[in-house]
Amino acid sequence: MGRERILEKRWGNWKKSWKVSSRNMVNLKRTLGLTEAVFFGTGSILGAGIYAIVGKVAGFSGNMIWLSFGIASLTALMSAFSYAELSSMFPRAGGEYVYAKKAFNQKMAVVLGLIIAINGMISGATVAIGFAGYFSQLLEINLFISALGIIGLVWLVNVSGIRQSSIVNIIFTIIEFCGLVLVVYAAYPYLGKVDYLEAPAGGFNHILLGAALSYFAYIGFEEIVKLSEETKSPEKNIPKALFLSSIIVMVVYLVVAVCAVSAIPWKELGESKHPLADVVTNGLGKTWVIVISVIALFSTTNTILSNMMGSSRVLLYIGKENRKLKRLSIISGKRKTPVFALLIVAGVMIAFAAIGKLETVALIANLFIFITFLFVNIAVLVLRRKHPRTKRPYKVPLNIRNFPLPSILGVLLTLILLGYSIYGLTGSGFTP
Repeated sequence: MGRERILEKRWGNWKKSWKVSSRNMVNLKRTLGLTEAVFFGTGSILGAGIYAIVGKVAGFSGNMIWLSFGIASLTALMSAFSYAELSSMFPRAGGEYVYAKKAFNQKMAVVLGLIIAINGMISGATVAIGFAGYFSQLLEINLFISALGIIGLVWLVNVSGIRQSSIVNIIFTIIEFCGLVLVVYAAYPYLGKVDYLEAPAGGFNHILLGAALSYFAYIGFEEIVKLSEETKSPEKNIPKALFLSSIIVMVVYLVVAVCAVSAIPWKELGESKHPLADVVTNGLGKTWVIVISVIALFSTTNTILSNMMGSSRVLLYIGKENRKLKRLSIISGKRKTPVFALLIVAGVMIAFAAIGKLETVALIANLFIFITFLFVNIAVLVLRRKHPRTKRPYKVPLNIRNFPLPSILGVLLTLILLGYSIYGLTGSGFTP
């Protein structure tokens, strides 16, 4: 009888534990449509990157900055094809974690999931430092205090719920898009006054260095797949949002890059700490500097919002499937947000923001994202071989023996830019 009582007690404890776990790890709420997903993707990409690195890219590529951004755009688009197929097959918030698990194994999935989550945190910290720099131009406040404040504010927005986060994202995306339109307007009179085919002194090597650096401006479109469990009809809407966001940003970036080197000589642009603000000042006068600086604050805030949201969703999914990390999957009862994961993300962002070295951390973030995209493109090829008959609501086109050319090209281009990123850090140090 003593043995039976012990077993019964254990059974009761297990049922109680299961009920608590089920109650706290409920599914996320599907509230987003295609429009919200496109705004989220576009807002994630059109963030602080273009405001910060366009000058440095011009320092390498000169008047052919458009080619550097074009190569980076093509690399991102090829990876978007792979993300589209995988997200249609596995519409889960875990994103890359889920893809790696299906294509490789559980251990690889955890490693890749943590890499992409950490990358989002580091990128968010980098942008928080950028926010502090812009904010210091308006008010004399300690940089770390400013970074700490914006991370805390964005954390509160994320905790409030996905619908509230989406509304903020849409508003900020419109504002930051208007900022880039202002840059184009200011530079319009100078279009056509420079030779856009004039090669840089370093030749094609410098164009590729510029492409590797400019890729930081494209980080963000992959965050869309992490909204799969909060988006209606994710099998259709997520792939559409990936392509629409990528194409919109590709066009905007190419136009902005050409306008920038048209308005200001590329050498001056390469030495500028606020390149787009200088373009606006050159075309419209100093009065508009405050306007573009305020817009930059909205842009950086939107990027932090996207990074925090994406990283928390990856940690959430890892927690769902790993007992040792199950606390990461705790979701608040009313708002349906991963509160514990968001706390960790905010904490790591604050820790990296305390370092204060923006450019170096941004380049390290690039290395993480290149590794991630490399595995994502390879995952498509592996799954085509392992599970050729699995249903794919979206399938990458242009196939040779069931292997998609865009994914193969994505692997090659990613390897090239990864190599140039490493060369830039260890060799030239990204000093034009």
